[in-house]
Amino acid sequence: MSQLQRSPEPGVWFIFDKSKRIAIVRVVEVHGRKLLRSVTFDQDPAQRQLIGYFPEDAMRLAVECTWSEYVKATGPSTSNRK
Repeated sequence: MSQLQRSPEPGVWFIFDKSKRIAIVRVVEVHGRKLLRSVTFDQDPAQRQLIGYFPEDAMRLAVECTWSEYVKATGPSTSNRK
């Protein structure tokens, strides 16, 4: 299961699978409205891919959708398997 960690930078969170950073969620402003933007993690920002935009107060939705896209791309996590 995913883990959410706040970044030292305001308005930024990281999503992890165990200790592997898989995505970044950031508060952005689009047409005067604050939203959460989720992107895949890559050391090279040019390689990051947009997962989606979510209402500012919908962090849980952003994390669940991000996790779902990660599992679709990589297969199920082994962190909860016995």
